[in-house]
Amino acid sequence: MKRLRVALLALSCLAATGAGAPSPTLRVAALTGASGACAAPAAALPAGERAYYAHLAKRLDVTVLRCPVTDATAAAKALAANEIDLAVLDPAAFAPVQATTRAILTVRSQGGLNRIPVVLGVKATSPFKTMADLRGKSLVFGGSTPAAMSLPKLALSQRDAPAAFWGRELVAVDGDAAVSDLRANKADAVVLHAAAWQRLCFQKSPKEAAPCADLRIITKIRPQADRAIVVRRDIADETRYRLIGIHMPLHLENAAAFAWATSWSPKAAEFQPAEPLALVATR
Repeated sequence: MKRLRVALLALSCLAATGAGAPSPTLRVAALTGASGACAAPAAALPAGERAYYAHLAKRLDVTVLRCPVTDATAAAKALAANEIDLAVLDPAAFAPVQATTRAILTVRSQGGLNRIPVVLGVKATSPFKTMADLRGKSLVFGGSTPAAMSLPKLALSQRDAPAAFWGRELVAVDGDAAVSDLRANKADAVVLHAAAWQRLCFQKSPKEAAPCADLRIITKIRPQADRAIVVRRDIADETRYRLIGIHMPLHLENAAAFAWATSWSPKAAEFQPAEPLALVATR
């Protein structure tokens, strides 16, 4: 029994120091136009930048190192090579390293829309299987509000389906009316933000018929982010979750650090969690 207790204690110690434990250092890419070795933030740095590193160090209880890189492409390569732990990337820089890295945070601008999913649907009996099949066909929007029209238009245009892609665009009063138009063959496809689709298609009870059994989703997409905070896919889950939790209230807790951390995003309002491929226009 004593040997069993010793063995269990040893296993618990290994688990505490294994892959799930936070890294003792966090190496943050700093786009400076020139590469350099990772080092502790210098006192001569701008106040906002120093505040950001200090905030991360305090909340994560790790040593934060500043790692100068020439540009986002160099940052992506360093991230994939395990030379840094965190960087702000754009879609072009992210594309070559997307298999080994992942986005964790994007920024919402003041007055900007959340990157909520958009659903493109057709009738279940429709012959159209992909977005490409709908070229030249008619599309109905579930309203004229930004979430009902601007958001879907942006997401679709990023997938090579701008206004010119469609033979005709219709605008219904709301999501219910848009789906009614689809069912009445007044449009070939409908596009709704995910909340509207979920409300319309929610099945209250397994005993009831599925409200949208006569509809079929072609694709569910989000607007592509223009930039995102990116980490490696092998980063410890605890560290990743804590980074997300630290950044989301940063605009409330440390204005100087937030201003510097979002200097690449005009009129930044807040950080928001992001899906791994937020920088990719997935179809």
